Amino acid sequence: MIRVDNIKKTFPGANSPAVDQVTFNVNEGNICVFVGPSGCGKTTILRMINRLIEPDQGDIFINGKDVLEMNPATLRRTIGYVIQQIGLLPHRTIEANVALVPGLLKWPRDKTRQRVLELLEMVGLRPGEVGHKYPHQLSGGQMQRVGVARALAADPPIMLMDEPFGAVDPIVRIRLQDEFLRLQQTFKKTICFVTHDINEAIKMGDYLVIVNQGRIVQMGTPIEVLTSPADDFVLRLLGDDRGVKILDLTRSGSLMESFQAPPKTSAGINGCIVQAIQPVKIALEMMMKNNSDQVGVCSGDKIVGILTWNSIKAHINRVSGDGP
Repeated sequence: MIRVDNIKKTFPGANSPAVDQVTFNVNEGNICVFVGPSGCGKTTILRMINRLIEPDQGDIFINGKDVLEMNPATLRRTIGYVIQQIGLLPHRTIEANVALVPGLLKWPRDKTRQRVLELLEMVGLRPGEVGHKYPHQLSGGQMQRVGVARALAADPPIMLMDEPFGAVDPIVRIRLQDEFLRLQQTFKKTICFVTHDINEAIKMGDYLVIVNQGRIVQMGTPIEVLTSPADDFVLRLLGDDRGVKILDLTRSGSLMESFQAPPKTSAGINGCIVQAIQPVKIALEMMMKNNSDQVGVCSGDKIVGILTWNSIKAHINRVSGDGP
């Protein structure tokens, strides 16, 4: 869907490039998260995709088409764009803000209104309550939701999201992340997502691109990056709780010991069970809650194995490099 080859950007007066020989691909329907410290070049990469910033060199293709040969305004109308500052027009109502791009594309009025109402509902806002209001009358979390709805309005195949949830408090941020992941299951957009928060990157990303000083230092799935950090920079970025983070990405079934003769009920394991597809973190929480060092693992209604604390501890040691 998106292919970026060897792009470079140096701003006037700068001693070094903001983006230096960056190459990556984003597959259709995936969320690719760019993560790294402030000023590392993440946003510049994002803004070159929709030509808000022009690269000095390199190529950018969307579905095989060279974006540098496209009309910038036409290109941007096919790409949803969500930023931390939200960017809602203060003199327009919420409905008018969401309808902005369909209006530019000259959609029929009835079609536009139906789309606006549908999207406000999808992002958890009641059109009758907020549609007639202005941005200053909404909370930060509500405005972020409107920003997402506006980016989705013309049903763009690609979305660019630059710290989209960074301006709200942590509790609202988690809710917005969860809501967006739920929507993504339906929409399956191709998304480039920028954050400086490694926890958000791991949660949101199908694929991570770690950036430092304008260069890519590692690419891979969250599990690949967590288990095999490329260097000390990546290791520091992941944090001291790297082993714990991976518990969110490891399914309980992958660490279980299979039963030779599975018990017919959960009574044989003190009623303490998890589903095989649930993350190991859930199993660990259940062990603590039930003061147990093991849980049964189910596939549907069938008990298929057992997961022990020793297995989890050995897994954490392996991925943290602290054990065999």
